[in-house]
Amino acid sequence: MKYAIFAIAITAVLVFGVDCGRKSARSVAQQPGEVVFARAGLSLVVGDGWQRIDLDPGVPVCPPTLVGPAGMIRAMIFDTNRPDPQTAAAKLRASFEANPDADRASFRQEDFTTETGLAGVHLAYTARPQKDGIVTEMRSHNYIVKNKEGRCVAISYTVPSQAEADSVHQMVRRTLRLE
Repeated sequence: MKYAIFAIAITAVLVFGVDCGRKSARSVAQQPGEVVFARAGLSLVVGDGWQRIDLDPGVPVCPPTLVGPAGMIRAMIFDTNRPDPQTAAAKLRASFEANPDADRASFRQEDFTTETGLAGVHLAYTARPQKDGIVTEMRSHNYIVKNKEGRCVAISYTVPSQAEADSVHQMVRRTLRLE
């Protein structure tokens, strides 16, 4: 499991091009309840089993990061030239397609609306990154919405394919809301 969490973190760094080494991280058990991603202007209600990592590597990541047996959850903020979720999804998909580890046949895109009434685009794909000759199949999901400031933001859920949990998708679709 430690390798899987490491692989999730490495994949996120590669996909989003962030420098996670700038600041030290502090990991604490996340109590069930609302988690606010202040910079993104989003919140989620999470259950048991998540570790909260308070690391601020800078844009596009919006702390905190949540890590658990069901994968890793982060909020990301897009640059201002992505004016709506459809445009943001198209540009994100183009960057994923440029990833040599991406399985192009696995791309899925759909519109979604949360139970809180928030509408957006869900983009998902599979990648097979290799480290030390070991290939790990990773699944990446991005729930892209527009925040109150008019910026596109996403809840990014990354997980080894064999550990993907419907409960995370249900959590996002039930509780994602703007702050």
